[in-house]
Amino acid sequence: MKSKFWHHSQRWLLPLLIVAIGSAITTAMIMLRPEPPSTPTAERVVPVQTLTVTSADMNINVSSQGTVQPRTQTSIVAEVSGRVMSVSDKLVSGGFFSAGDVMLTIDPADYEVAVDQARANLLTAQAQLAQEQAQADQAAREWDLSGRPRENAPILALRTPFLREAEARVLYSESELRRAQRQLDRTTVRAPYDALVREKSADIGQYLGTGAQIAEIFATDYAEIRLPLNDADMRWLTLPAPGQLAPANATRVTLHTNVAGKKHHWQAEIVRTEGVVDSTSRMHYAVARVNDPYGMQDMTEAPPLPAGSFVNADIEGNRVPGVFDIPLEALRNGNQVLVMDAEQRLRQRQVNVIRSDADRVYVNEGLNNNDQVIISPVPIPIEGMRVNPDAGQS
Repeated sequence: MKSKFWHHSQRWLLPLLIVAIGSAITTAMIMLRPEPPSTPTAERVVPVQTLTVTSADMNINVSSQGTVQPRTQTSIVAEVSGRVMSVSDKLVSGGFFSAGDVMLTIDPADYEVAVDQARANLLTAQAQLAQEQAQADQAAREWDLSGRPRENAPILALRTPFLREAEARVLYSESELRRAQRQLDRTTVRAPYDALVREKSADIGQYLGTGAQIAEIFATDYAEIRLPLNDADMRWLTLPAPGQLAPANATRVTLHTNVAGKKHHWQAEIVRTEGVVDSTSRMHYAVARVNDPYGMQDMTEAPPLPAGSFVNADIEGNRVPGVFDIPLEALRNGNQVLVMDAEQRLRQRQVNVIRSDADRVYVNEGLNNNDQVIISPVPIPIEGMRVNPDAGQS
């Protein structure tokens, strides 16, 4: 029975022994095999474009926009009635007049007659005054012959009331003559200032009543543009206080817009502020003035700047020291830029943005002179990652 048990145990031990020996051999082979040569993982290098920045003292300009408006617009009306006798060739929409130029004439015949009548009445009154003066002098001499003081003489004895009446008739006749002359002068309608005709309303042969419109004109000596500014804009500008005119060194403004597909510029200056905040937009308004917008006085290369034109305005702001001017694409997350250090590794910097516009950002903290600011996109910037400025240049 013992041999039977031993025989049964041998049957189970032999497979286990074979498995154990195989595992030991496999483990020995794994432990004794030679190590493969190790190769270091290549470090990622990102191609970038960089810009060397340097700080400078600069004016922080403010952008705005507005519509060109004439400084004065006037409805020319007939001040006397009558038939239109002549019309200037320049009295057409778009015509230019210099101050004092004749625009239109009204038939003056009736007013010339009125002047002649007023002049005749004046001559009559002057003659009557001379006669009363002579009679008053005669009365005074006769009173003096009586030996009594002249101050004791009754006013009728010296003809004083008659003399005053004659003087009043002369004054009245003079005023009537001036009135008639003014009416005659008004038959010639003249331009009150250098002007452009916006609309013509009267023509030759037409009968005009007093107050009838002749033309709509506006001044061409200068134009104005209302420029909206928010509170952030106002921080960078030196503007005249409400109710005050601009000083001699007024804030300069560059206006620009496209004319016939080409960008043109005009120089202007801030002349006043309106002193009222718009209740809807919360905007302040400054008024810029551009001289001679139609180029009538000084012919320049710039085309005319017509009333009604929409223009963009660059307003010269206050001068700020130590400002870095960088492209807008260099700014990330609103207040961060990426910089390449001397070892060509990426560094993240927090900066203080004091102003930005359509394509530029102005920074006064967080950068140093000669920093290499990365201006190309970096999808996943990692602090200290290696960058290659040469590979990123286009």
